[in-house]
Amino acid sequence: MRVVILVGAVFLVGCGGSEPRLAQTDAQPLIALTAQIAHEGACAQARDITAVRARALRLVNEGRVPARLQEPFLSGVNALGEQAPACVPAVTPTPPGKGNGHEHGKGHHKRGDEG
Repeated sequence: MRVVILVGAVFLVGCGGSEPRLAQTDAQPLIALTAQIAHEGACAQARDITAVRARALRLVNEGRVPARLQEPFLSGVNALGEQAPACVPAVTPTPPGKGNGHEHGKGHHKRGDEG
């Protein structure tokens, strides 16, 4: 997934010289999680992308992302979600004879039918 490269690059923007940068202790867990996302199924990707977004927002809100990096940082994180496939949970078929608990006529009475 090329998004991993994009997000990883955003995390490391400005690593040299006096440029603002994201601390390695903040960037490394996010880089590892985005690398993992590239090898997951759709539902796991959706879960982990949500986790990356939450961590990224927390870092920005805590002032751990330099102001000059906030826009490219959050843009990279948002791009991660734009390319993820939709999660379609598997549906487990209901065994024959088992209802969904909303069956009518089994112990329920309509108003006025009592007695």
